[in-house]
Amino acid sequence: MAEEAAQKPGSTRALVALLAFVLGFATVPHRVMERDASRWFDGDPAKTDLLAAGLARWTSSPSELAPATFATGSSRFDGEWLFATFMMSAMGFGQVAWERSGQARDESIARMETCLDAMLEPRVRVFEDKAWGNDALASVDAAPGSPEDRGHVAYLGYSGLALSLHRMLRPSSRFVDREEAIARALERRIEASPTGFVETYPGEVYPVDNTAALAALALHTRATGGAPSPALRRGLAAVQRSGVDPATGLLVQAVTVADAAPRDAARASGTALAAYFLSFADEPTSRSLFHALEKSQFRTVLGFGGMMEYPPGKRGGRGDVDSGPVFLGFGVSASGFALGASRVHGDRETFTALYATAQLFGAPLDEDGTLTYATGGPIGDAILFAMLTAPRAGRLT
Repeated sequence: MAEEAAQKPGSTRALVALLAFVLGFATVPHRVMERDASRWFDGDPAKTDLLAAGLARWTSSPSELAPATFATGSSRFDGEWLFATFMMSAMGFGQVAWERSGQARDESIARMETCLDAMLEPRVRVFEDKAWGNDALASVDAAPGSPEDRGHVAYLGYSGLALSLHRMLRPSSRFVDREEAIARALERRIEASPTGFVETYPGEVYPVDNTAALAALALHTRATGGAPSPALRRGLAAVQRSGVDPATGLLVQAVTVADAAPRDAARASGTALAAYFLSFADEPTSRSLFHALEKSQFRTVLGFGGMMEYPPGKRGGRGDVDSGPVFLGFGVSASGFALGASRVHGDRETFTALYATAQLFGAPLDEDGTLTYATGGPIGDAILFAMLTAPRAGRLT
């Protein structure tokens, strides 16, 4: 979820990661780090299953993961990261299930359902409920147009996307009523909004979070066989009209509630994540965002690829909870999310260069039949899992 907060400096993990990156970058050839990129790009189960097993270990006992696991220095961000760990894991398991059959498919769906259950728990959504003063899931049943029938677009959009993907896999399940209620609430709130954007938190609108909601509505339509929602069309129009910076083609990080005027710069982290989300909802807009990233933000150094967080002329911005650490202008989150966007749009070369950097920076540990990334923790593993298994545009039809 998008936020405007400075990253807490001085953590031991960040310092160790930076040292490992600098030393590794200078001494490890990129071809060593990229050697398995093609296997990931082509969806080799032997690679996918290792990371899936690692995520299953993180999420199989959800009570062991808590906001305190993340220690960002902010209870809201800790809560966001806990929620995102379960949500991105659910997406990864669902994407793997879509490509599999038989027992492997069933196992992935079962793992996905464990994450969905955790994602919907009160303890996982409490960070968001505190900001609004009401429960996000309870709000979906509020009277249409009432004060409670407002906002929550990030929690409901991200949750709705994972639930709608599950509904495509299991058209009849115990999650159907919840998915249906969230889809209806998102439709109402987009249609009622004066700008076509819905708030993440009171007074805070982030276009990238709205793209998750649009993805949820698009998959809901496919899962139910219904006609495309007018809210989906309206939300896409808002993104295209007010969410995209005309100078760079990148997604604006934040806009105002009243008139969707830019409130933060266009940045690569939100753009890359939105390109992934919109691949489920509107392939041309997703592709346009990805091409803008490649044109202005993508760089390679000694074969290692990365995305600059800030566009030309706005260099030097600090890292925050959205971007993750920013090293020499390169954004960790932007580079990770761009892995998904490059796989979605079939760009093997960009994917390979980004993968080499992820391998170097992430410090992968392959042991006991699992794969984890030492520097990212559970949320890093979850995001990489979702991005490395992101389906090609048009596959989820």
